[in-house]
Amino acid sequence: MRLKDPFSLKAADMTKRTNKPRKPRDEESSDEVSGLTCQHVSKAVDLSSVKKAVTSSMWSMCSDCLRERTMIDGEPASGHDILVCLKCGFQGCSQSESQHSTKHHQTLHPESHCITISLGTWKAWCFECNEELSTHCNKKALAQTLDFLQKHSVKAASDAFGWTGLREEPSDYADQPRGKSPVSNSTLVPVKGVNNLGNTCFFNAVMQNLSQTHMLNDLIQDVKEKGHKLKICPPGALTVTLPSPEPLTSAMFLFLHSMKESGKGPVNPKILFNQLCQKAPRFKGYQQQDSQELLHYLLDSMRVEETKRIKAGILKSFNNPTEKTADEETKRQVKAYGKEGVKMNFVDRIFVGELTNTIMCEECEHISTVKEAFIDISLPIIEERVSISFNFLLRYLLVLPKYDNCVLFATLLTEKKSDKVYTSARKQMLISSLPPVVTLHLKRFHQAGMNLRKVNRHVNFPLILDLAPFCSASCKNLVAGERVLYSLYGIVEHSGSMRGGHYTAYVKVRSPQRRTEQPQRRNLAGPREASSATQGQWVYVSDTNVQTVPESRVLNSQAYLLFYEEML
Repeated sequence: MRLKDPFSLKAADMTKRTNKPRKPRDEESSDEVSGLTCQHVSKAVDLSSVKKAVTSSMWSMCSDCLRERTMIDGEPASGHDILVCLKCGFQGCSQSESQHSTKHHQTLHPESHCITISLGTWKAWCFECNEELSTHCNKKALAQTLDFLQKHSVKAASDAFGWTGLREEPSDYADQPRGKSPVSNSTLVPVKGVNNLGNTCFFNAVMQNLSQTHMLNDLIQDVKEKGHKLKICPPGALTVTLPSPEPLTSAMFLFLHSMKESGKGPVNPKILFNQLCQKAPRFKGYQQQDSQELLHYLLDSMRVEETKRIKAGILKSFNNPTEKTADEETKRQVKAYGKEGVKMNFVDRIFVGELTNTIMCEECEHISTVKEAFIDISLPIIEERVSISFNFLLRYLLVLPKYDNCVLFATLLTEKKSDKVYTSARKQMLISSLPPVVTLHLKRFHQAGMNLRKVNRHVNFPLILDLAPFCSASCKNLVAGERVLYSLYGIVEHSGSMRGGHYTAYVKVRSPQRRTEQPQRRNLAGPREASSATQGQWVYVSDTNVQTVPESRVLNSQAYLLFYEEML
């Protein structure tokens, strides 16, 4: 399975609508046609009845469990187990023992009560069609009811807990900002909604995760102004003065600053989005797009801007030589400093790692290796497995040897200098350099003949991931026997299908970690100590809708992108 090249702007799989007729479902295959609307929506959704019912009853509690005093783990069924009937507003559990939501549907009613929405995932389900429905479609009643329930959920949570913001724990990420007095430890760190500019949920979900990437906030703060000093070495130390940031990088800084500012209301991302569209016109037109492709274009475009900026600073340090005026020694030095300097842009320092591909011929045992940069690792979802483990997908992609009929170039004793020879070979991929932030991409969109299809299988992913088993023996900054622990802090989720879907985000508000210039020893702590370093509050964000959620709901999400940060 090839890893996507982070710096070649190729088209990724797109989640666009299609008008092709629906095909029969195969119960053993992935749910590629979920997310449709159905003929029952017009009769089974009544917004006024739902409003009246939920505002006069206990929120997010199964009505029948409360009446029957049924307890689950010592408490009435609540939270992510509750389904709301969109005809009458009845709240029922989906526990296998009780199934009060199913019983409510099966009860004889004058009209159909077959459509529900889960308070845990905000997904709609039709009992009659026996499939998931799209809540982001042209069925106005369904979309309006979802919007009301989400707003009521936020209000109910605020009333119950008095939550107005997330209080930051004492931070030891840095001693203090340069040239500024230390910030009080009681500073609120809000998670703000982002306005949808028109089918831009794919953009908003990624930006929520980037806004909670502490190292990005820290490094972009350093390079935001003209005159920033950058020290490049080897060969020998050279301090260069950088010119002003380019437009996209400046817009990114302003957006991240707006996300951190105290105050009410969602953030308008129009300036940043328009700057991105200048670099990548494919995102114009407010069509459905792919979040992973968006992340690639955004990071790569900022990387190109910063590389240009660093090269300009290096040339200025040598009095802007040209090919005609520069002597050979100047050309050599400019080239050497340029090679090292471009690696010091903030995108490479945060997100870019290195992967080593090893291929061994089965016949002659010749081994060839190729190193390539990665900005994320794309994991195939093995559909044949009943239970899909995240560690299995990583091991399947990276560690386990794969047997292929590879094309090897062999020099033959013929008139031709070389010829293609097909032979059996084993291929293995291992991580040879780890970045501070590792982004993992679950490949849910697949090409099936002439059509794109989505794999809706759930993948079990860990909150703490040890990447040591997937690293090469020569992996940079890795000592034999050490663990390499990464903590999950963000998720981009895609719900729906190829015909219509929606991107949302889960982000973890947590204390920043201390980073120093000295190399750090990797995590040697036991599981208990490691887990204590991941404390924080998970928040669900769907455009402008923001609410705190339990960890269990995060683990049940249909993840598409996962953001892990190195535990120091």
